[in-house]
Amino acid sequence: MQIANSTRQQLGASLIEVLIALVIFAVGLLGFAALQLNALQSSGDSSQRTQATWVIQELAERIRSNPEASLANYTSAPNCSNLPAQRCADYYDPISGAKVNATNCTAAQMAAFDRWEAQCPYSGNSTYTANATAREGRYNSRDFMALAASGTPPLAVVASGTQLTITANWQSKAEKNSSGQNLSGSVQVQR
Repeated sequence: MQIANSTRQQLGASLIEVLIALVIFAVGLLGFAALQLNALQSSGDSSQRTQATWVIQELAERIRSNPEASLANYTSAPNCSNLPAQRCADYYDPISGAKVNATNCTAAQMAAFDRWEAQCPYSGNSTYTANATAREGRYNSRDFMALAASGTPPLAVVASGTQLTITANWQSKAEKNSSGQNLSGSVQVQR
């Protein structure tokens, strides 16, 4: 008889063990999900840093290849709501579907065009946003950088003597929902 009593007291013990195992498994899955989210945020920040580095390096190389332009030509911020007055490089026009040849530019016009290309996204330009075909057909590296918090320019060029400091600013993906931490990277160009 005692054997029968001991088995009755054991009923439900395996169900409790299964429930505890399920809770432990669920906590483990939540941990893996948190790790994955952290990895995605870090990957996003890395991508932003890479895009910013490309933009900075491209502008630095454009400055070096245009020694006739003055430093002031590069320090004045462009008007990103309009396309540059002079297009100093060949480009593809997604509206017409054709390649458009560059116009002849002075050193100052080339500097203004270089600064516009480095700082202004095509995706935010009214010429391209009004046309669905154009909106999908023209991008530059600046289009893929998350804007920094308001009031912070995406690209700043400061002259000090014969040296230019180019700084790119972007918003950290990891901090997007909290304080909106801005990150930046810079390079110096000696003229």
